[in-house]
Amino acid sequence: MKYRLLFLLITTGLFQLSAQDQFSLEQAVGYGLTHHNNMKMNDLDYLSSEQTIREFKSTGMPKVKGGIDYSYYLAVPAQPVEDFISPSVYGVLFQENVIPERELAAPETFEFSFVQPNVLTANIGASIQLFDGTFIYGLKAAKLYKGLIKKKRIQSEQTITTNVTKAYMSILVAEKNKEVISQNIKVLEKSLSDIKAVYQNGFAESLDVDRMQLSLETLQTQIGNLDQMIQLSYNLLKFQMNYPIDQNIVVTDNLELMVEQIIVDEITLDGPIDMSRRAEFSVIEVGQQLNELDYKRTKAGYLPTANAFINFQESLQRSNLFDNDEAGWLPTAVAGVSIKAPIYDGGMKKAQMENIKLKMNKTDLQKQDLERLITLQVRNSQRSIINARNTVNNSKKNLDLSQRIYDKTKIKFKEGIGSSIEVTQAEADLYQAQGNYINALYDLLIAKTDYNLALAKQ
Repeated sequence: MKYRLLFLLITTGLFQLSAQDQFSLEQAVGYGLTHHNNMKMNDLDYLSSEQTIREFKSTGMPKVKGGIDYSYYLAVPAQPVEDFISPSVYGVLFQENVIPERELAAPETFEFSFVQPNVLTANIGASIQLFDGTFIYGLKAAKLYKGLIKKKRIQSEQTITTNVTKAYMSILVAEKNKEVISQNIKVLEKSLSDIKAVYQNGFAESLDVDRMQLSLETLQTQIGNLDQMIQLSYNLLKFQMNYPIDQNIVVTDNLELMVEQIIVDEITLDGPIDMSRRAEFSVIEVGQQLNELDYKRTKAGYLPTANAFINFQESLQRSNLFDNDEAGWLPTAVAGVSIKAPIYDGGMKKAQMENIKLKMNKTDLQKQDLERLITLQVRNSQRSIINARNTVNNSKKNLDLSQRIYDKTKIKFKEGIGSSIEVTQAEADLYQAQGNYINALYDLLIAKTDYNLALAKQ
């Protein structure tokens, strides 16, 4: 029974481990770019822009439409008509002496209809736009908008990459902190065991034991807090990746190895800045082009428009729709060209053009501000990464020095020539140096991430 239970526990543990997805930083970023809803919405916007172009193109394509209409006159419209036939006939008869001439009565009036109760009409017509200045610029703007969606997609990629990277780094730092504190706990547990043995032999005070016990409990509390922080960091990473929050993942990259791969020597503080690499800069440039096209499109509204058309129609008018002895289909065909020229619109287009000019000026100012912002971000990120690298080097030296001081202080305490206060102080300095070093590693990685974002590097 014991072996069965042990086998079940091992199997369950292996299954849970295999169910966890493992991600390097590159894989985590790739997952986020594939699954993030912002990217999916960008793709939908891109597909929508393609349909918008097709829709706009259709306005300049030939149009063909047909229809069938049937009408039944419940009351057939008629016109009052004076009897002009009878007087004419009698006049001829009088002249030919067929009948004796006599005075005729006043002509009678009767109702006469030009339509039949049943009217069936079938028609087909075609039209095509020959010239419209606004169509040309509108089509260019629609295609340019498609390019704008591409630029915004790149902008979303850069944002997601940065957010995933920073969340990933926070996990590495928290786990590195936990690793260091766990090692410190092991060392303290051994030291506490030793000091208790010395105390039992009468060569140490109970205060020395209490101080070391307090240090151990403090570290154990920190471990508990770090576990919570690591879980929160994992949740943040999964959120940035659009990964299911309730499923477990494991990060596989090594913090110190990633730091070693950062090359700072190639960074120059006064090098040229390629603004076009930044997606938001390209977006605002496309915005400028769209404003220019909008201005030209509105101005083209002053030009005349020309359209050609052709229509064919047949109508059937009968008292009895199915009586073939009555008149058959009556055809009608017409073709022509329609030219329309704007004469006066009350100043509407002029006001629209002036408004577009104001938008263009506003976009120019926004572009200037963006150029200044990118320059600031690049220069600051360059200095930050250089300073962060120097801080890492100095923190590593301080950590090594604190470790040596702590080791020597412990030796002195064991030999009876040092106090527990000195050990406690050296221990606190060591923990502080360890924390400073880990924070320096994190700051360097974040500085590198901000540097890549400022220069739009992958």
